[in-house]
Amino acid sequence: MATRPKRAAFRAASAEPLPIASEGGLPELFQHHVESPSVRRLLLAGVDSFWKNGFHASSTREIAKRAKLSPAAVYVHFKSKDELLFTIVLLVAERLLEQLTATSEEGGSPTQRLRRLVQDYVAFPAKMYKASLVANREFNSLNAAQRKQIVKIRDTLEIIIDQCLREGCASGEFKIKEISIVRTAIVALCRSVLTWYSPRGRFTPQQLGEHYADLVVAMVGAKP
Repeated sequence: MATRPKRAAFRAASAEPLPIASEGGLPELFQHHVESPSVRRLLLAGVDSFWKNGFHASSTREIAKRAKLSPAAVYVHFKSKDELLFTIVLLVAERLLEQLTATSEEGGSPTQRLRRLVQDYVAFPAKMYKASLVANREFNSLNAAQRKQIVKIRDTLEIIIDQCLREGCASGEFKIKEISIVRTAIVALCRSVLTWYSPRGRFTPQQLGEHYADLVVAMVGAKP
C-alpha cells in the first residue's frame, strides 16, 4: 500500500468542493490537503522541477533549493523523491475526482450533466497544466502499488461518465449502440487535451471544455 508523506498531516477533503483551480490556484489545492507549509513548498517545487526536467533528471537537492529549504528537506517530509512524485499525482487525481463527483450530483437532465462533466474533465487539467502534465507524463515512474491506486481513481472517473450515459439512454436522450465504447472514447478524448494543449494557445480551458462538450453531445446523439 502506498503511503502518505511522513509528516504532511493531510486533511480530509471538505464536503464543499473547491472551485476548479487555475495554475495560480495550485497552492490552494495543496493548502486544502496539506497542513505543513514546508510540505506545500516542496510539492510546488516538485511540480516545477518535474515539469521542467522530468522526474529522473530532478534531484532532491534541486527541489529543496527551489522550495528555499535545506538540502535534506525532501527526506525530512518524504521517504523518497518517488513519494514526492506520488503525492503530487495523487492530489491532482483526487481533486479531479472530487470535482466530477460533485458535478455528477448536480441536477439537470443527463445531457446537461454530461456537458458539465466533459467541461470539467477538460478544463481542470488544462487550468492546472503543469501539475496535470507531470501526473500524466510521469505515471510510469510510479511503483506498481502507486500506479494501482491512481488507476483506481481513474476507473471511478469512468464509472461517473458511464452512469450518466446509461441514464441518458434510459431516458431516450442518448442514442448509443455500445455504451462501453462510447464511454472509452469520451474519456480518451478528455484525457488527450494535455497531449497538445498550451497555456499560450488561443483557447482558454473553459472554451476548450465547451468545445469538447459540444463534440460529446453530438457523439451520443443528444440534441444540442
